[in-house]
Amino acid sequence: MNESLLVLVESPASGTTAEEIHRVWLQAYAEEAVLLGAVDFPPLRVTVADLRASTEAFFVARLGRQLVGGISVERADEGPNISALVVAPAFQRRGIAGRLLAEVLRTHGASPLTVQTGAKNTPALALYARMGFQPVRRWEVGKEKLQLVKLLRVPLS
Repeated sequence: MNESLLVLVESPASGTTAEEIHRVWLQAYAEEAVLLGAVDFPPLRVTVADLRASTEAFFVARLGRQLVGGISVERADEGPNISALVVAPAFQRRGIAGRLLAEVLRTHGASPLTVQTGAKNTPALALYARMGFQPVRRWEVGKEKLQLVKLLRVPLS
């Protein structure tokens, strides 16, 4: 990467951020659906309007002006939950997801933090394991019986 990667807090409610996030979101989740063997994959039903209306905290990764990744965190009863982590396929395997996750840990890491992903998403599971997340629950959803795993990261004492 010739340009510096910047990780910023940006609201999808303003400007063109929602459209930019949505473009990367669809690309990344289409690839994940293939990886998981999922035909009916709920993240692919998220719209720009859904992103604009979201109350989640969004962090985006930009190379220059181009949005290449994003992560969102929602408040759940048990504490912060990472609800999405996406990187444009052309920019994957360059450390962008790790940088986004590190920023979330910097800002929300004093609390237990959860995330869920497909049990077959080995790249995501490896990243979360490197960052201290441990599996706490497995289950299946939908007609396709898509296997999911919930991970938890407890703050270091």
